[in-house]
Amino acid sequence: MNNYYLKIADIKIHVKSTFKINISMESEDFISDYEDEDILLEYKEVKESPKMDGKLVYENIVKFYETKEGFVHELYPMPDKNPYAWVTPINKHYYEVRYLAGEERYIDYSRNIIDIMNIEQVLNTFNAFILHSSFIKYQDKAILFTAPSGTGKSTQADLWEKYENAEIINGDRSGIRKMDGKWTAYGLPIAGSSGIYKNKKAEISHIIILKQGKENKLTKLSPREAFIKLYSETLVHTWDKEFQENIINMITDVVQNVRIYQYECLPDKSAVEFLKEQVIKDNEVGNNSNN
Repeated sequence: MNNYYLKIADIKIHVKSTFKINISMESEDFISDYEDEDILLEYKEVKESPKMDGKLVYENIVKFYETKEGFVHELYPMPDKNPYAWVTPINKHYYEVRYLAGEERYIDYSRNIIDIMNIEQVLNTFNAFILHSSFIKYQDKAILFTAPSGTGKSTQADLWEKYENAEIINGDRSGIRKMDGKWTAYGLPIAGSSGIYKNKKAEISHIIILKQGKENKLTKLSPREAFIKLYSETLVHTWDKEFQENIINMITDVVQNVRIYQYECLPDKSAVEFLKEQVIKDNEVGNNSNN
């Protein structure tokens, strides 16, 4: 039996398999030295496809069935091929993965673990979620740039790295979790095309919702406005009522406790300087209020 341990958003994941799992680049920083677990993901070989006794609630590259055991995740190598694995969350701490004998090639890389266990579901059960955003660490705090694809998240993160020596933790996805009463951003082993997968975390000082503009203009958003923007950039299982309600509750808390601005900005150094002035001012106010 092979055992692997990962730590993602401070969630300890134990993977148990009868075959060797190859550790891919994006997972290397998330491998843990501690043999501990919040979740056990166990692979079990089956000789034939199990019958799905439940309602099909989602279908794309994968399928989800609502069954008496919960939402079963059915995986396919391609849309027109037969399924090769079925993931059942027996409870919050145990996920059973049944896979067809001889199909290990689809699941023998650590990157597959994220897809198999449905990472957004795992995070949700531990009161965390994924925000489509670039995550930089500046003065030991997290600044998240969020917006639809192509709006300039990576550009702004790169500018902060260039001009302010900020550290880019992830270029496309951030894990968001409230820890010790503070909303915290986490790097994830998924990062779109940015190729930046750091297992680091920081308390969130600001969430910046980007909008392309002809000048640098910063607008503080109301909680309602901020909620709408953040929800649209969050991965949500709309077919799972409990999942969706938990997301709504978490984002509601975020918008009430984190500074959130809409930022129309230019793709140059001036955007960094303009935002930096506000960030420093806000952080000084926050520090003074804590004294």
